[in-house]
Amino acid sequence: MPNPSKRLLRSVHRYLPVFEAAARLGSFTLAGEELGLTQSAVSRQIRDLEARLGRDLFQRLHKQVVLNDTGEKLFNAYSFTARHLSDALEDILHKKSRRQLVLSTSTSNAAFLLMPRVGDVRKCFPDNEIFVMTSDPQGIDPSENVDLSLIFGKPDHSGLKALPLFKDILTPVCTPAYLEKNGPIKKVGDLFSRELLYMQAQHPSWIGWRRWFRNFSIELPSGSRKLAFNNYYHVIQACLGGQGIALGWLRMLSEQMKDGQLVAPLTERFETDDFYYVAYPRHKPLSLDIVPFQEWLIAEFGENEKNQ
Repeated sequence: MPNPSKRLLRSVHRYLPVFEAAARLGSFTLAGEELGLTQSAVSRQIRDLEARLGRDLFQRLHKQVVLNDTGEKLFNAYSFTARHLSDALEDILHKKSRRQLVLSTSTSNAAFLLMPRVGDVRKCFPDNEIFVMTSDPQGIDPSENVDLSLIFGKPDHSGLKALPLFKDILTPVCTPAYLEKNGPIKKVGDLFSRELLYMQAQHPSWIGWRRWFRNFSIELPSGSRKLAFNNYYHVIQACLGGQGIALGWLRMLSEQMKDGQLVAPLTERFETDDFYYVAYPRHKPLSLDIVPFQEWLIAEFGENEKNQ
């Protein structure tokens, strides 16, 4: 059996545009002029609407109509719905009329590589609207909507074609204030007495403290883990807050190193075997020129190894 409220909604729906115009303009005559109706036609439709609702909606004054409490409630509800409909239509037309580039990357890549240089990223794609979406741990979002990905490590997803960019360089980093408070770090072994900030590995490409120490033939003592995170962005925020020493990915943290927020107390460096990659779906025709983006990334992050 049909729902009475749904039947009522269907019966009054056609009157709502006339009601909205009369309520907004405060006049049946002006509403008629806007909608191409006579004043009497507007008045009749409003009377029909009130009859179906069983409630008056307006106070009829001399040359003016004013909403009563019931009419105000209906007008606010209708206006709210109309605004949402207008926004939805604008989004649909916006997507049809503009070329949107969906760029997927990890949270840390977005925060440290791209967002501080968003103006440069825009210059690489001057004809596109850029939508950056983050997907951890590697930066790969397998959805059909992604056009391009900036990732570290060879992609797990077989449907991606990956173009190598550059490797990264790892060394301990901390704030200058941390060194002032806790004293200098002169050799790798000095790190064992300090608070080391850990990133819990979520992907085989990730390099942590244990692997870094082993590169220098040193074993990390068991039970040394004190503060761990599952997101590198949070590791660096803790480091910037003076909570300890992070294993710094220098390509990623070049901005923080350049402006002195972070410093590298040791000269020991470890270069990764893996690369950063620009990747795109194999099955999806590449409709945009990614060469400017590749060239900018390499120039910005890949050619300054001697300065690290």
